[in-house]
Amino acid sequence: MGYKKLDEIMELLTDELDGFNKSIVRLEQLTQNMDNIKVMPDTSEIERLLREHLNSEKTKTERLQKSVQDIGNKISKARLVPKIQLWIHYSIWFISLVVIGYLAFKSSRIDKIQEKAFAKGEQEVISHLKGYFDLYPQHYESYRKWLREKDSVPDQE
Repeated sequence: MGYKKLDEIMELLTDELDGFNKSIVRLEQLTQNMDNIKVMPDTSEIERLLREHLNSEKTKTERLQKSVQDIGNKISKARLVPKIQLWIHYSIWFISLVVIGYLAFKSSRIDKIQEKAFAKGEQEVISHLKGYFDLYPQHYESYRKWLREKDSVPDQE
């Protein structure tokens, strides 16, 4: 009875080994088939998608750069004060400087003008007094007398 079971176990083991051998043979065939298969990676679709993406990104970047440049141009042209107001402002400054310069020039010559006016006034007074004294000679005599008295009195300061 012991041998019978042993025979059955041996038979089962033989069947299992036989199945295992068949599996190994099949695995060897599959391995040989795999070695013979040449897989060529095809990345053309991925490259096309990348190119499309890069082109779209490039156009977006160009549009952004153009927008930034337009904004920069607008900012550089934008002013807080309108041009006409600036021209009026500069004109007022220029006119003020011209007037100040003219007045400074005139005021620097005021001494000469005063001297001329004084000399002219002195000449007019002398000519007026001469005419007056010609009309009234007695007054001229009293004036001369007064001058002599004035010159004889020392200064009393």
